[in-house]
Parts: sequence; structure tokens; C-alpha cells
Amino acid sequence: MKIKINFFSIIGLLLFSNSFSQQIQLDSLDLKINQVIKDFEIPGLSIGIVRNDSIIFSKGYGNLEIHNERKVDENTIFGIGSISKSFTALTLGILVDEGKIDWDDKVKEHLPYFELYAPYVTDNFTIRDLLTHRSGLKDVSGGTLWYHSDYSREEIIKRLKYLEPASTFREKPAYQNVMYVVASEIVKKVTGISWDEFLKARVFDQLKMKNSTSLSTEREANMNLAQPHIWNENYKKAAIIQEKGDNLAPGGFIYSSAIEMSNYMRLMLNNGVFENDTIVSPTIIKEIFKPQIIYANGGIFKNEFSSYGFGWWLTPVNGHKVIEHSGGIDGMSAQLVMIKDLDLGFVILTNASKEPATFILRALLLEKLLEENLPDNFYSRVKQWRENRIKEKKEYSKSLLKIPNTKPSLAISEYIGKYTDKMYGDILINKSNEGELEISFSHTKVFRGKLKHWHFDTFKIDWYDIRVPDGFLTFNFNSKREILGFSIDQENLLDVDFGELNILKNKN
Repeated sequence: MKIKINFFSIIGLLLFSNSFSQQIQLDSLDLKINQVIKDFEIPGLSIGIVRNDSIIFSKGYGNLEIHNERKVDENTIFGIGSISKSFTALTLGILVDEGKIDWDDKVKEHLPYFELYAPYVTDNFTIRDLLTHRSGLKDVSGGTLWYHSDYSREEIIKRLKYLEPASTFREKPAYQNVMYVVASEIVKKVTGISWDEFLKARVFDQLKMKNSTSLSTEREANMNLAQPHIWNENYKKAAIIQEKGDNLAPGGFIYSSAIEMSNYMRLMLNNGVFENDTIVSPTIIKEIFKPQIIYANGGIFKNEFSSYGFGWWLTPVNGHKVIEHSGGIDGMSAQLVMIKDLDLGFVILTNASKEPATFILRALLLEKLLEENLPDNFYSRVKQWRENRIKEKKEYSKSLLKIPNTKPSLAISEYIGKYTDKMYGDILINKSNEGELEISFSHTKVFRGKLKHWHFDTFKIDWYDIRVPDGFLTFNFNSKREILGFSIDQENLLDVDFGELNILKNKN
């Protein structure tokens, strides 16, 4: 563990020395980060560290895009994923501070069109419920509504009534994205301007976060933009085109940089004050950081539990309260961690997803900061886990059961038609130019692919977009051998659960 010890020595100097300066040799830190980049094939990475209301470290590593020489720096913007939720909570907190709303306001009072699975839930659902994942729905419900779709935030909200609950209202937590979309529309209704405009004027501009944005048009106009990367079919890194994400920006699609996220951490650690300017009161910060609902989660440090505040995970570790959130979207991964009583925090941004790089860097930093001991073989075990995961995925396709010498029950042309899920909308089965069946979701261009006969009435879905793993589609029949609809069986992607869909054939 010699490398790890050297890394921790440098980190310790960086974080606990009152005289952090250019004299400290950063070679060991750079070597360790570059080793992580190499071992986990991370195209680019950026880190920011703050302590005592100062940015003491901010640096970029690697490239904006694979096979491109343009370098990442501290101003490069990355997708911060679900860390975006904390910004939505903050915008609401500003309005609470001004007396315009209350955390326990009924959502229906502000958004009359808001409706969930039961009248009692709809009528009693509060802003606090929106932010604390206690809707009664299952984890990440409604992903098909926003993922690469053309649905607006309002339209997403109007379709939430079709989601089925997994538990009783407020019984237990289940992580959500769509409820933060609802929260953002309350900001719009109360202020008369979009959540994006309010966020820019009342947060980004005040914190000198001039490049941070929740709008895809502004993001794509930035020349210092990291490009997202995922595994291709050969499990090598490939750059992809980032989805717009505007409809889910309040829950997961803000873009920012290490230097600007460091300003955000300074605000949160300094009780709502940034450079002597009070953005929000300490009372609001205290409520945002207060445990609102308990999650049973031992985690890597084997603590007994974690809790969730308003857009933040809150975990006791060795006498400290760790305030943090991770973020992940297609091709991007992020971690932000703050320890308030030590007045320090760090953010890690990368342009690759489904890799444990940010997790490793987070764990290594926290080990030193909180005097917790990771297993001696922690790094090598994570590397081995990654290798095993890739191996399993490569072997998965070889293990799929395919019954030979079968054929569909009907002629190919009889499967063609319009199918509908009451929550999502229309899904079409047509014939491609090559004569094969083709599936396309009417509001989501990325959900389009060829259907290749597998066995009986099951077809393999060869999605055209590399970010969507191949799956299977099985047509369902009644006793007269008439098609009732179909089901999709495949690995979930990001926060999309195809199992939520009840797809029926349109009889018209």
C-alpha cells in the first residue's frame, strides 16, 4: 500500500496545512489521480477542494474527449447528475426564506394539475415529501417519461398519476427524480419565471458560477465542455452525444465545473453566506442539512445508517456528519462531499459513467480525513470487481437461452401496429426498409431499434443507440391468438425501468 500512503500524505498536507501553496509538491497526488484515470479508463477528470471558505485545490486531468488533445482544466464543465437536486432544494429554500412558500405547503395548492395514484396522497403531498423520497413509488419511477424524451416538465408531472405505488405513502424511502421536477415547477408558479431563470439569477450569478447552467443550449455553446463516454459493445470507451436533459435538469442535468462547484460548497459550508453576501439564511441551510428520512445503509464505513435531507445524503462517520451526493447521467459521474464541522469539502467530476473512479477517490479522501481505515486491498479489490463485471457482461450474451427451430405464431405483418402505455403514450411496431420489424417510442428517439426473431413470439431488440443495451420483446396473446400487447425484458439503463410499462395493442 505504498502508493496509497504517499497519496494520503499529500492529501493531508493539502487539507490540513494552513499554508497550502505552490511549495507543496503535487507529484504524488497527480500520480495517484493519473493512475486512477489509467486503471479505470477515464478520459477526463476534475477535482476541487475547499477549506475554511477558501478554494485550496482545483485542477483538471485528462481530455475533454477521448482521442482528442484538448485538456480538461478547473473550468471545464461536466454533468453533475443528481447533485442538481440540492440546487432545486436551495431555490425552494430561498422562497421559504422570503415567506413565499413553506416546506409543508401542499403541492396541490401550487400546482392544481398535480395528481398521484390515490386521492389522499395527491391532496396531502407536501413540498417536504417531494424532496425526501417518501412518495410510496418504487425507486426511480417514471424514468421513461423524461429519458431522452420530448416531454416538458409539466407534461411529465401530468403523467405521474399512472405510476403504481410500491409501498404506503411516507412508509419508507425510495429514491426519485421526477419529484424534483415537480418541485421546480413550484418555483416557476410562485415566482412567475422559469426555475432555470430563478436558479441563474439567485444562485449561479450570486456565486460567480458564470459557466454553470441547467439549459442544454447554453451547455453546448460552451467551448470548454467535457464530452460524455460510455462502454461500446466491445467494452471500450466511446464518446456519445449528450441528451438535452432540460426536462430533468432540476433532478439531474445541471452542468458545472470544479472551480464553480467549489464556490457552491463555500456557500453551503458557510451557512448561506458567500463573500460576505447572505444568499440564504442559516435557518434554511440547517433545515436542508437536517435528517428528514432514514435510510438503512451500512456503506463502506459500516455506519449503522444514513439519512436524507433536502437533496443531500447525511451520514454519521467517526463523530462527523458527512454531507454528500453522487451524480450520474449517461457518460458522466460526479461526487460531492462536505464535512461541516471540519469546514471542508471536495468535488470530483468525470466524463465517464459506470466506472468506480469517483467512488475510489471519494473513499480514499475520506479515509484520511476521517481517520477511517479501508481494507488493505481496497484498491485492488475494486479493480478486480470492475474486471469481473466486464467479463460477466461479455459472457452474458453467450449464456442466453435460445430455443432452436421455432417461428412466430403470426405472419410478421400481423405484429405491425400502434401500441400504447397509458403513462408513456404510443409505441409503434413497423417494418424497416430491410423487411424486419422495428420498434420506436413516439416521444423518445433513442428508443428505436430492430426486432430480430429469437424464439416463439419473443424478439431480440437491437437498439440503434449504443447506450441502450439489447433486450427482448415478447408479444402477449389471448385465447384466440389475438395480440394483446407486449412486454420488454432487459437490463435497466440509468433510471429507466421498462417493467413499469403496461403496453397494450391499440384496437383502433
